[in-house]
Amino acid sequence: MKKWSTRLLADIAAIAFGALLTLAFAPFNLFPLAVLAPMGLFALWTSASPKRSFWLGFLFGVGLFTSGTSWIYISIHEYGDVANYLAILITMGFVAFLSLYPAFTGYLTNRYYPLTQPSHLLFGLPVIWVAMEWLRSWLFSGFPWLFVGYSQTFTPLKGYAPIFSIYGVSLAVIFTSTLLLYAYRQYKLAAYSAFYKSILAIFILWLSGGLLNLIQWTQPSGKPLTVSLVQGNIPQSLKWDPEHIQLSFTRYTELTESLWHKGNLIVWPEAAIPLALGEVHDFINALDKKANATGASIILGIPMKAPSGEGYYNGIISLGKNRGFYLKRRLVPFGEFVPFQRYVARIFDFMNVPMSNMVPGAFKQAPLKINGVKILPSICFEITVPELMNTSDESIGMLLTITNDAWFGKSIAEAQHLQMAAMRAIELKRPVLFASNDGITAIIGPDGNVVAKAPQHETYVLNGSVQPRYGFTPWMFFGAFTLQTVLLSFIYLARRPAMRQQAKNLAAISMRTVPAKPNT
Repeated sequence: MKKWSTRLLADIAAIAFGALLTLAFAPFNLFPLAVLAPMGLFALWTSASPKRSFWLGFLFGVGLFTSGTSWIYISIHEYGDVANYLAILITMGFVAFLSLYPAFTGYLTNRYYPLTQPSHLLFGLPVIWVAMEWLRSWLFSGFPWLFVGYSQTFTPLKGYAPIFSIYGVSLAVIFTSTLLLYAYRQYKLAAYSAFYKSILAIFILWLSGGLLNLIQWTQPSGKPLTVSLVQGNIPQSLKWDPEHIQLSFTRYTELTESLWHKGNLIVWPEAAIPLALGEVHDFINALDKKANATGASIILGIPMKAPSGEGYYNGIISLGKNRGFYLKRRLVPFGEFVPFQRYVARIFDFMNVPMSNMVPGAFKQAPLKINGVKILPSICFEITVPELMNTSDESIGMLLTITNDAWFGKSIAEAQHLQMAAMRAIELKRPVLFASNDGITAIIGPDGNVVAKAPQHETYVLNGSVQPRYGFTPWMFFGAFTLQTVLLSFIYLARRPAMRQQAKNLAAISMRTVPAKPNT
């Protein structure tokens, strides 16, 4: 009975630790929980078998993703027009799938790096955690949401992002957790020397991150660009309704009328025009003429019919003297396309999702160019993928993402999305323009701090001045090489005691098997 109650308490604790981790991210920003919540989970894993660790990791994931991504239900039920009970089941299935990642983290750790060994705890576990985050970023189109590193956009640890990307920040967070847990163990054992060394290591880790924040990495380039980000605040329930299509045209036109002679760049959000480009030639041509006549440029989101005639691109076009376009490369599964469509398309026919037959654009596309400034564009979900947003072009001046987060209602998703965009700014040390339909529309500085922000869920025009930058960060120049080097070093340190013990065992065996020298 006592054993059963102990297991139940551990199960409840795992769920609670996962839910607490959500509070480390925006909009709550209780960043110490990013260290403490995983530390609690690791303590539960310490005395657990691989199978038990799998279950505890799964429960941790249930707590994290239920509290952190519950807004998926809003998209499915309210805007996908799916019955309440069915939307709950789909959301639960989604959460269960994501929970497999921390579950396998626990299983693999205690299968190959049992946490009773200090080197396994300190070095093996962080590597497996980061590897699982990386896997989650691309498997089945990926869902790179709620990586622990994103909680550190306001802390010294963000200094590691320009070198190692978000994965390096996550590694620093989890390494802090394992060091803290090890320090706690040593304190209980009265091993004060090891305790103080662990605390010193944490201090050095965080101090180094803070010092790295002092490095600029990139330099200002040319004159600042005057920008106007237009937040139309079109309700998602009306945006794609044929009877209310004109609302988008009218509102964005009226909000833009006073901007033509004021700024260099006007930005409308994702799918600001809810009709395909081929259906609104006259409207687009009129915008283009207005931009040329006033010397301004306008960038807007609009669907485009694929040349094959089957499906649409989720696109961006720029009008005026700097024409260009961009086609979304990473699509949202079940939102913009149905994976394994041949087998499961009929299952999802009941979801009333507009433009759900999207096709991806080419992986390599030219940047947009406004008044000599190169802009690296992205649409919605893409800004969350670090590898996708990385570039080897040092002349890129800033990043731009347009989005329609109205899909998520009045939830925490919008703040989480903006926080991930801030991490892209830190990785590349460039400003980010973040234009949304109903919020959060913002201008982010190269240090990841929000320079200006529009009020959420209001019709608004955010005006500002953005300084382009040029140059390389180590993440841009070396890519994942530096991170991989650190991870391999961690693996070596995790395996070193075991390798040393194996060498001793082999030496002992060889000594026993050496034939005795015959007496003469």
